[in-house]
Amino acid sequence: MTKKPASSLRTTRKRADALIRSGKLEQAHELYMAACKSHPADAGLWLSLAGLDRRLGRFREAEQRARHVLSTQPDNHSALVEYGAALQAQGRSDEAVVMYRKAIASNPDCSEAHYLLANACLEHGQADLAIEHYRKTIAIKPAHIEALNNLSAILTNRGEVQASMELLRLALKIQPNGYRMRINLARLHVHAGETDKAHKILKRVIHTHPDAAEAHSKYLLCTNYLPNPDPEMLYEEHRQWENRHTKKINHGTKYRNTTGTGRPLRIGYVSPDLRKHSVAYFMEPILTRHDKKRFNITCYADVENPDDTSRRLASLCENWNWTAKLSDEQLCEKIRGDRIDILVDLAGHTGNNRLMAFARKPAPVAASYLGYPNTTGLSAIDYRLTDSIADPPGIADKYYIEKLIRLDNGFLCYQPPGNAPDCARPSRLSRDGIVFGSFNNLAKLTAEVIHTWSRVLKATDNSRLLLKNGAAGDPYTKARLVERFCEHGIESDRLILCGHTTGTSEHLRMYNRIDIALDTFPYNGTTTTCEALWMGVPVVTLSGNVHAARVGASLLSRLDLGQLVTNTPDDYVQTATRLAERHELLTELRLQLRGRMQKSALLDSGLFTRNIETAYTDMWRIYCNGIRKG
Repeated sequence: MTKKPASSLRTTRKRADALIRSGKLEQAHELYMAACKSHPADAGLWLSLAGLDRRLGRFREAEQRARHVLSTQPDNHSALVEYGAALQAQGRSDEAVVMYRKAIASNPDCSEAHYLLANACLEHGQADLAIEHYRKTIAIKPAHIEALNNLSAILTNRGEVQASMELLRLALKIQPNGYRMRINLARLHVHAGETDKAHKILKRVIHTHPDAAEAHSKYLLCTNYLPNPDPEMLYEEHRQWENRHTKKINHGTKYRNTTGTGRPLRIGYVSPDLRKHSVAYFMEPILTRHDKKRFNITCYADVENPDDTSRRLASLCENWNWTAKLSDEQLCEKIRGDRIDILVDLAGHTGNNRLMAFARKPAPVAASYLGYPNTTGLSAIDYRLTDSIADPPGIADKYYIEKLIRLDNGFLCYQPPGNAPDCARPSRLSRDGIVFGSFNNLAKLTAEVIHTWSRVLKATDNSRLLLKNGAAGDPYTKARLVERFCEHGIESDRLILCGHTTGTSEHLRMYNRIDIALDTFPYNGTTTTCEALWMGVPVVTLSGNVHAARVGASLLSRLDLGQLVTNTPDDYVQTATRLAERHELLTELRLQLRGRMQKSALLDSGLFTRNIETAYTDMWRIYCNGIRKG
């Protein structure tokens, strides 16, 4: 009598597992529902049902199933884990952490409890605790792919390239065809400055996984770092993203927005970088100075781990939404419900972007701004905000799917950190020979950049080069950098390699150790250029034929420093070496640059925000006129 039900349960589980593997979750759910009614005391069935509810987005139901088990088995570690996961999915991560810790107390070898606790710690910005529990997960279950991946990602962000690479090698042995590991490996090579390797890996990934929009975006981001950019090729590559990933999306949205200009315009900003990030440096002054009588501002913060910057930015807006847990469809539904008039993308093809949501056209007008140095390739985005130096009229327009709106006085407004230290005293400059420097992402250090900087060092007696980057302190990355310069005759004692520093103030203080900043090319610096200038350090840049290669020219022109903008590598070397000889000019710039910036359009947030608001008003007027004519 007892064998038949057990056999029947095994059959039910097998059928349900088969349905789950084939993606038929609702049918599997029905099977488990029936089984739970027939066997109400079977905890395993209830927990399987809870897991399915979570996968289907029914988090409250999942919570109830887990609580049902815990009502009779309060120490059931699997139920505690499931309960915690359901709570975390509802944004109740503090309560979830309590459940995970109870599960670990009940069973210290529960790998899933350690893993989910690590994820929750990461949400709270407790990276050290997350690392601890990811390591415990892996110690219990060495083949835990997600833990290996996540731990690798944290270490990559910390610049620990070698340790991160070892974890990815383990993961790839377990799952050789796992494309997410390949993506992380590519990201690792980008951090180490090996962009060519990253590009090859990502090209292979999008070939083997043609439907992976995220991987394709990462591939496009990587193309911006490559030397000798071909604008036409880059344009076509970006158009392919839309052609490949958005064909099945219905763009036929009907909007409930009232037309006309007699009411405040509803502007929506979408970004995963509304946190301690370069994007925040340039968005905060805009959010601060928006005319609240004429514009109603909503931010869709796709931020997984909010920080103090996120909370400060949130205080500047009428409406703030945490959207990291929303699907693209849910995000679009929210935007439509908010009746946003103009939706602004601040990410482009950078990490955790929402271009698939923009492809659904959730607002009447869409624009791209700030976060990405190229076209999105997405026809659902109508405009791109830029300026006439970064994107010269008559030259750049044909390489964008978006219509270019060129802002007067530049496309950027910089807000210096409030805790920036004072600039170094002029008497300290060049005391032990000129120190050149770059704080840029190592991915921007192409072979041509290394070669050109080596020429600058050779032409300037007793000079050195300081490179500061989170990954520059990593043994693997440091050895690779030294090797690359040695190939051009620059010995290691002429390189000063600095890794991560604690806090913004300490980071900026490092600029006091350099006399002249050398910009990267063809992908110029943006935040790093502004930081250097704020700290009184002049920047030599090389202007090129794409937006990313003209940002330096745009920034320096706002400060009347056009003499530091060059057009060829030879001119770059000559300008840098001549500047190194002019100690009086370096001293003058150190004393005057910060004051010059304070008086410039680059820091005039009121003027800049009015320019952006004028652009928004024009966009809306054009849309309304089109509706009336239609």
